[in-house]
Amino acid sequence: MESEEHPLSYWFILIGAFAGGAAFILFAVVLILQILNGHGSQAGNILRVALAVFSLFVGLFCVTVGTLYRLSFNHAR
Repeated sequence: MESEEHPLSYWFILIGAFAGGAAFILFAVVLILQILNGHGSQAGNILRVALAVFSLFVGLFCVTVGTLYRLSFNHAR
């Protein structure tokens, strides 16, 4: 009979993907809050917007990969 438990490395990868996603999304939120509070020049704000959008997409990518990796735990029997 096959065991239903998964190796600990599966859970580390899942936790790492969600933690990375949360860190990137938090970084994007901080950059947007800096823009709203008036930090920096116009050129700096343009770079902040670009970096915030990029960080948001990377964060969503990490969460998506973690979710798909979690769904792959259910192997076809």
